[in-house]
Amino acid sequence: MRRRRSGALAGWLVATILAAVVGAALLFLGLRLDMVAPNVLDSVPAQTAIDLASSVAPTEATTTVTPLRPTASAVPIPEVPPVSPTPARPRPSAAEAVGRYLRAWEQQRYPAMYELLSAGARQRITESRFVARYQNITLGATITDVRATPATLVEPDATTQRVEARFTVRFQAARLGEFSEERSLPVVFEDGAWRVDWTPALIFQELTPDRQVRFIPDDPVRGAILDRNGVALAAQGKIVTLGFVPSRVKNRDLAIQELAKALAMDPRVVQRKFETAQPDWWVPLRDFPLERRDEFVKRFASVEGVQVEEKDGRVYPQGAVAAHVVGFVSPVIADDLKTLSPKGYEEGDLVGRAGVERSMEETLAGVRGGRLEIVSGGGEIARVVAERPAKNGGTVKLTLDLDVQKKVETILGDRVGSLVLIDPRDNGILAMVSRPSYDPNGFIFGLSDEEWKKLADDPRRPFQPRANLSAYATGSVFKVITMAAGLEKGGFQPNTSFDCTSTWTVPGSNIVMKDWAANPQGRMDYVTGLVTSCNPVWYQVGYELNKRNPSLLPDFARQFGLGEPTGVRGLSEAAGTVPSPEWKKKELRQEWFPGDAVNLAVGQGYLQATPLQVANVYGTLANGGVRRTPLLIRSITPGDGRPTEQFQAEQRWRVPVSGENLAVIREAMKRVASSPRGTGNYAFAGYRIPIAAKTGSAENEGPDAHAWFAGYGPADQPTLVVVVMLEGGKLGGQFAAPLGRQAFVAVLGA
Repeated sequence: MRRRRSGALAGWLVATILAAVVGAALLFLGLRLDMVAPNVLDSVPAQTAIDLASSVAPTEATTTVTPLRPTASAVPIPEVPPVSPTPARPRPSAAEAVGRYLRAWEQQRYPAMYELLSAGARQRITESRFVARYQNITLGATITDVRATPATLVEPDATTQRVEARFTVRFQAARLGEFSEERSLPVVFEDGAWRVDWTPALIFQELTPDRQVRFIPDDPVRGAILDRNGVALAAQGKIVTLGFVPSRVKNRDLAIQELAKALAMDPRVVQRKFETAQPDWWVPLRDFPLERRDEFVKRFASVEGVQVEEKDGRVYPQGAVAAHVVGFVSPVIADDLKTLSPKGYEEGDLVGRAGVERSMEETLAGVRGGRLEIVSGGGEIARVVAERPAKNGGTVKLTLDLDVQKKVETILGDRVGSLVLIDPRDNGILAMVSRPSYDPNGFIFGLSDEEWKKLADDPRRPFQPRANLSAYATGSVFKVITMAAGLEKGGFQPNTSFDCTSTWTVPGSNIVMKDWAANPQGRMDYVTGLVTSCNPVWYQVGYELNKRNPSLLPDFARQFGLGEPTGVRGLSEAAGTVPSPEWKKKELRQEWFPGDAVNLAVGQGYLQATPLQVANVYGTLANGGVRRTPLLIRSITPGDGRPTEQFQAEQRWRVPVSGENLAVIREAMKRVASSPRGTGNYAFAGYRIPIAAKTGSAENEGPDAHAWFAGYGPADQPTLVVVVMLEGGKLGGQFAAPLGRQAFVAVLGA
């Protein structure tokens, strides 16, 4: 009995506990439903919530659960914090989308622009067509830069699906200059992003799908190059072109045979021209001087389809005369376009390649222009987007005198070398010759393979402008600078005595230097040392200057303009070399020795100068010690009607030589030509006009020394400087000086 009671009691306790637990659980569940359910709904958009509710069909067995409220006797439930709602994603910025599109345009990233287009725009134009259209217009209109500046855009509200963004676009074009347009960029909101609703009008205003962009170039006339008297050295003139129209040729074999003969061409080359050309195209083969027109007309009169056409072109009326000064032009090729395309050049245009044609290209070429149009399918002009007329090239007048140039070229003949004439009164270059030479018309009319090979393989380098771009050891013509340094800084006087032996040993060494004369020349003073060009005199001067300061003589050489370009306008130049302790350590990583200074004193060793530099040194001596830039460009007359601009030689500075010492040097130079002991007397004996001069022979890599002559005249009132340099010409006094005399006679008279 007691056991049964105990069991009943235990059952009652378990039931009571279970009831309490269940009640607590129901109470807790009621609290959770009451607290959480409203926040879940708030976090769902209203429409979605409605759509979710309506998707559940009610049934008859619907049970409603009413949550229990807590009572005082209920088990306490811990408080649960509310769940925060997820914020709505912000709408993208329309201004940022506009900015991305415009930046991509500026950077010519056309595929990136296309990615930003609306769906409708993508349906209207494919990516390849979109990219190609921008590329073709940019290239064809010579556009080199695009700058797009958007106006301030007020961000639209959440209900706005389309906005118009105002912006200004500025174009820079090689042929048109700068032009700009005001535009409106339509952007639409789709798929959660702002996109450009593109039309062709975003390229240029009034451009529609059925219209095209057309560019018409306007080419300037290239300016002429004239001598000082206005005679043409390079100009635009008439030339003739020999060619054919394939469909009009009745006997192809005959035409190929005759054209190959006339052009000195391989017949297979002419045949390939026939095979690759369109039937009705005019196929030009080669240009010729106008004077050959009648010859070709007669020769091909019976060959149907072969034609002789006349056109404007660059011509060099003087042929090879002054070729290295004037230079030449040739057609622009693909490799040139990287630098020339931004300036408006196209493949096939002429561009200066050498001489004045190259250095004055910007002046001579003029300003290329054109007209950018929007046209209908029928070719009618709907709008002119931008226009700039071409400006013809300017006329460049040189200081060269064609008559003098021709005479001097005849004097130099077939010798390899250079001859420079300068008027020291204005430092104008009267003539400048480099030999051998070439005819620049060959680059206009074309050279046969045989003609080109002959020029290119010539070891004498006919294309080399020796006067301004070839630097040589100067030999004894440098001694005038050594003489000046010795008088100014070395303590030497005009009457300082020397013993001109046949050899001279560098003190403290076993290095033996030789005189040019095989036998000793005896005792002589400082001035006579220049007259006779005694090497031991100048070895000693160079050695003493080096003892005082190793940089002293190199500095004097630089004061006279050596070691740097002369600054002549219109030509490229070689700087030459003035060796010094600093130069040798930097360039050769070697120490400077007394032997270097001794070599420099006589114009040997590492010293190098161009004939033009030497002419400028002697021009400085002729005009009283004032160093100026040589003058080649006398004037420029712009092609657009502006006034002619005149030029003068630029004064650099006065060399550090006193008037007294300058007079000593000039007197010594007069005696070089007039004294029986002078090295120039062989050439100038009996010449009525007094000449101040110096001769030189410079050792080089070749078996024979370079021969130099440099001088001016009349000695007391100079009007002409003459410099002659003969490569491998041996002795200057015997071979260069006589040519110098002929040059003086050509200008000053016999």
